[in-house]
Amino acid sequence: MSDVLLRDLIQIPETVHASDFVISLADGVGQPEETIGRYVITDQLLACFERALGLVDGAVRSGTSTGAYLHGSFGSGKSHFMAVLHLLLSGDPHARSREEFAPLLEKFDSRLQGKKILMVPYHMIGATSMEAGVLGGYVRHVRKLHENASLPPVYLDDALLEEAQDLRTTMGDETFFTHLGGAEEDDGFGALAAGWDAERFEAALTAPPGDPERKALVGDYIDRFARRTVGMAQSTGEGFVPFDRGLDAISQHAKGLGYDAVLLFLDELILWFASRMADPDFVNREGPKVAKLVEAPASERPAPIISFIARQRDLRDFIGSGVPGATALNFSDILQWWEGRFDTIELSDTNLRAIVEQ
Repeated sequence: MSDVLLRDLIQIPETVHASDFVISLADGVGQPEETIGRYVITDQLLACFERALGLVDGAVRSGTSTGAYLHGSFGSGKSHFMAVLHLLLSGDPHARSREEFAPLLEKFDSRLQGKKILMVPYHMIGATSMEAGVLGGYVRHVRKLHENASLPPVYLDDALLEEAQDLRTTMGDETFFTHLGGAEEDDGFGALAAGWDAERFEAALTAPPGDPERKALVGDYIDRFARRTVGMAQSTGEGFVPFDRGLDAISQHAKGLGYDAVLLFLDELILWFASRMADPDFVNREGPKVAKLVEAPASERPAPIISFIARQRDLRDFIGSGVPGATALNFSDILQWWEGRFDTIELSDTNLRAIVEQ
């Protein structure tokens, strides 16, 4: 009888890298069969999924924006968890075929039946601001899903509307309005989504900020003439409305597209902040914006915004010794104020033993 070697029984890679143990959210959602096939489901993880689905269900039922940290050490599967949650909520057959999820699906299917949730994955690294990362990321994602829909009014409109008037003068009414067009199907503004002419254009120009006609004009103008402006805003972080107004705008936009809620998967938000913790101006400017994800009247957000934020460590741990005492204390106050507004779903390290065994 010949000797049986370990390499004959299992696949042993020739080289191993840290990245081999990490799955990105985009890869996880884009490769559902592999993602679900590799996923080890423990009792503790099932409890985490129940809390996460309960959070989504509660927000949809109450119409109130909410959020939670997915807290766990490196390798605990935060991105993998988000990907599987995304697949469950999107009705992926691979995810729904796992027997372990049957009790959860039985519990939440009836509650969420008929509810349409817009799920937006994010890549925050490199973003210059919360506006550029979150609002700009929403625009990029929606353009992939709904090519013909008007854009949400998340860009500063005064300068754009002045630009539109100048362009109208240059091109002449007939050419300008032919190119400006207007959404031919209902994009959430109903009868307002007709074509543009001089009368409607002038009325939209004089409408107050937030008026549906003004929003429609800005969205159509950007889509037809100012796509470079959108790209510049996303790359520089400038040119966006204030973050809370922008969140209201994407909620209203999603509702107009027929969605009941917006689910933001902010997989790299804490890592993004951690990389800038030595910059007091950045933390003081961007830190308070995080709480705005959940702090808003339901009347301003007809589609509640639900945020899941992956977190490996408390951000206060990243405040370096080089930061002056008063500044460090201010950082801590900002972070404590913001973190108190989010639930915490903890992916326990005890899962790792079961994962390794399987």
